Order: sequence, then C-alpha cells, then structure tokens
Amino acid sequence: MASDMHARETYAFLDFELAPARRQLLKGDRPLAIGGRAFDLLALFASRPGEVLGPETLMRGAWPGAVVEEVNLRVQVAALRRLLHGAGEQPCIATVPGRGYCFTARVQRLAPMPLLASREPAPAVA
Repeated sequence: MASDMHARETYAFLDFELAPARRQLLKGDRPLAIGGRAFDLLALFASRPGEVLGPETLMRGAWPGAVVEEVNLRVQVAALRRLLHGAGEQPCIATVPGRGYCFTARVQRLAPMPLLASREPAPAVA
C-alpha cells in the first residue's frame, strides 16, 4: 500500500506541479505538453531531488528493458531544461561531470490525492 501512496504523490517545484499518476505537468494551472520519456525522467528527478543520478539509473527509469545510447538521455535532459527554465534562470538540472545529473530545484511533496477525485459535493440525502 505504501508504494501505491508514493505513486500518487504530487511534486511541486518552481512554478510547476508534477502528478506522475496522472502523467501531468502543470505550470500554474496550465497543463504542459511533455513527451513520455522526458516525463519519466522528470518524475525520477523530482522524486530524488539533490541526488546525483547516474546515466544507468536514468536510462533504466525512462527506457525500462530497452538498450539505448546515452545520447538519448542527453537529448531528453536538454528538452527538460528548455521546458523548465525561463530566460536568465539557473537550470534546475545540473550536470555532474563524470557522474550524471542532479535535480537542484527545491521540491515539495504534496499529499497523495485519489486518482478519481471528484470536485463535486456528494448529494444530500433527505
């Protein structure tokens, strides 16, 4: 059950909110288009902020069971950097030479939400 709760966690960082269970990235309240591999990488980064994640860990997370070249990882990280950073801002995905990448943004874990949450109140019973 604990892994189910973890899967429903939502992460907030910078102006973004990431909901892995819904495969949704919001900036403010506006959904952003993001590719599947980039989304998987971002979810992994957000779940482990401040940790240096090696290429093997990242590739296993985004391409499970597949053999891919490290250039694929670099392309996806570059796409994430473009998506997450405005002009003049410091990148929140740092390259750690010879070791991998580190998500440097401050991440807040939000309370897990039910996958099928309804915003409408329950009907009153007379």
